[in-house]
Amino acid sequence: MRRVGGLLETLLSFPHMYAAFCRARRGTHTEEMRAFAMHVEDRLWEMIEQLRDGTYAPCPYRYFMIFEPKPRVISVAAFRDRVVHHALVGLLEPIWERRFISDSYATRKDKGVHQAIVRAQQGVRSHPYFLKMDIRSYFPSIDHGILMQQIARVVKDRGVLSLCARIVSCGGDGCIGLPIGNLTSQFFANVYLDPFDHWVKERLRIRHYVRYMDDFVLFGDDRKQLCALRDEVRAKMRDDFRLTIKDEVTHINSRAHGLPFLGVRIFPAYIRHQRTHFMRSYRKLVAAVRVCETDPRARARIDSLCASLRVWGGHFLRERLLIDAMRALPAHARPAWFRDE
Repeated sequence: MRRVGGLLETLLSFPHMYAAFCRARRGTHTEEMRAFAMHVEDRLWEMIEQLRDGTYAPCPYRYFMIFEPKPRVISVAAFRDRVVHHALVGLLEPIWERRFISDSYATRKDKGVHQAIVRAQQGVRSHPYFLKMDIRSYFPSIDHGILMQQIARVVKDRGVLSLCARIVSCGGDGCIGLPIGNLTSQFFANVYLDPFDHWVKERLRIRHYVRYMDDFVLFGDDRKQLCALRDEVRAKMRDDFRLTIKDEVTHINSRAHGLPFLGVRIFPAYIRHQRTHFMRSYRKLVAAVRVCETDPRARARIDSLCASLRVWGGHFLRERLLIDAMRALPAHARPAWFRDE
């Protein structure tokens, strides 16, 4: 595929930057965003000039910890930098969408967790065995040099490459690692493993293969074949991507035992959801309801969590559990779609 050039002028156009600002402010109510929005035209032109003359420099990240489902450090970029992130991803995403395989499901339009689970169930129905693998500390282990080489194979615009390098170098220790929580990190993480996806589909000839960020599954008809593939995948990850596979969660198993993937256990005829995931979202919902009593802006958070519970309840849970969860909410916090008969 030919390399793509002439991207910088599109990136630096005011309509493109303003559209990025609109996407970045969606769901954001911080004072920083309001201050930016008060003088949005001046701020955008200022950033455009900085990007054009190469003086743009990202601000330091703000960090905080989350503990569910496991402890992780989340990095929060300044609002002005999030606008640049949206502008850059909005420019590059359509280019890579034409390259990504259809069986990569993380942080892509018209993809996602539910589509990945449905596709994995097709693999379970078609093959008696599966190889489930996971990458150890994926985001903190991404090599900046390898990532920039992959971007440069597709993009030849020096200005865009320079901006990508500047954003990438702000994460980790300057050579390895991307900050968890950034839009650019999610996109670059998909770019990083795109060559691996093509290797699995085109060199290994695996028909049923599903990847959701650092979790992936290969399906096959022969256990011995999957054992050989396991060693090949480990070597490929180590040699070409400098990544390590988690041995403790790597396993080859029969579909009769169910495939544990993305919080569910997948069988040929049904999907068993882990109640802990539903209850984690419900606890967040209860906390948002308490905040809503003093902060009306929490209403949007409540609606979002209720919608999430409804989707999971409709797909993978008994309807009774969803109804009981909605009934436990105060009447003023219940979503409009819920009708208690």
